[in-house]
Amino acid sequence: MFAYSSIEHMGIITFAFGMGGPLANFAGLLHMTMHSLTKSAIFFAVGHVTQVKGTQRIADMGGLTESHPVLGWALILGVVAIAGLPPLGIFTSEFLVVSSTFARAPALALVLVFGMLVGLAALFLRLNGIAFGEVRGPSEQAKASCLPMFAHLGLVLVAGVYLPPALVGWFETVAKPLG
Repeated sequence: MFAYSSIEHMGIITFAFGMGGPLANFAGLLHMTMHSLTKSAIFFAVGHVTQVKGTQRIADMGGLTESHPVLGWALILGVVAIAGLPPLGIFTSEFLVVSSTFARAPALALVLVFGMLVGLAALFLRLNGIAFGEVRGPSEQAKASCLPMFAHLGLVLVAGVYLPPALVGWFETVAKPLG
């Protein structure tokens, strides 16, 4: 499920660089960074879930917010982040990609937004079964630390609210020669 999400995000990044221009290139660089932080947090969560449930089959998991509240809500936060909802960092980068596309090719912006909405719906439909509903599968405690997962999600939250000027300057410097 999350591998398909990565394909969507690589498409958004490629789309941004394909549109070209300083804003779209900046957005593509920002999206690469936010995607890598968010997806690694999600993979930490998924690793913990497979550890406690003893399986990778979605059908054998359920009720994670009840059986493992910290893990369940962390996974939900990760999916909300990767779906590009505000105020998280991927929202910022996707907003910039859509804005730059709308300025150059409004019809393409509609296609892009439609694709993003389809991806969002698919993620939330699958997440609902894992996070909520009846508890399925074993309910052992995770033996690994959640600190890396929360550190990555924290960075994504901060980047959605505030991008440090040094980081913005660096992205602008890199984006400018890309065209």
